[in-house]
Amino acid sequence: MHDLRFEPLHTASGEHHMRHEEDLFRRMESTLREGVHGRDAVPVLRLYQWEVPTVSLGKSQTPEIALGERWEAWKTDPNSDPHGPGAVVVRPTGGRAVWHEEELTYAVIFPLEHPVFRDGSRSPEEVFGNWLLHAAESAGVRDLSLERGKASRDPLGIGAAPCFASTSRHELKWHGRKWVGSARRLGLKCLLQHGAIRLGPAGDRLQLWLSGRPVVDDRPWGDLPSAEALAAHLEEGMRRVLRGE
Repeated sequence: MHDLRFEPLHTASGEHHMRHEEDLFRRMESTLREGVHGRDAVPVLRLYQWEVPTVSLGKSQTPEIALGERWEAWKTDPNSDPHGPGAVVVRPTGGRAVWHEEELTYAVIFPLEHPVFRDGSRSPEEVFGNWLLHAAESAGVRDLSLERGKASRDPLGIGAAPCFASTSRHELKWHGRKWVGSARRLGLKCLLQHGAIRLGPAGDRLQLWLSGRPVVDDRPWGDLPSAEALAAHLEEGMRRVLRGE
């Protein structure tokens, strides 16, 4: 089962990306429940960017809680806040708020019974975490580590901590700090996972917007590959995963 439906690196609105991924997930789930193994059952890899700086919220989050007092003013007039995003969308997955800018976003939609999971002996965290790690290393990214999160889930003390201010299982870190923020939706027959791979410090604007406190992130962002270069390695890395290499 080496087949892959691949959508090369492209740019569109957050609403388009989230709606498209919801549709892909639902179609694969429905197809597999019906016992059909056509095109809609083939794993998907999407690589993309966002038209404007966008905040995405997890499916179970509400903007009133996740964004607090910033939400009401932004909702009334998005242009009134110079520190605010260009758009706010809700993801079809869980997780916490993410500011999408200066990043490459990936999305994978996979049947749960796909051989890459080895009948459940390999978790999605392991499969996709190692895929991201090895692809990034092959693209020349150094000082990466894949480890379990240990820090507080709310280090900012503001309630619903942003994604990049919290930690979780199989965290991919760069220079000791979270580099990829991922979220997942699990169906009976398939899963959707997507995540933001940071290529610059702009993602920290969410913490500035919510807390009013700037974030100092002096990692060597200029050492990272371009989105196009990293995307090429992510594609090849996924094809290697599917070949069992």
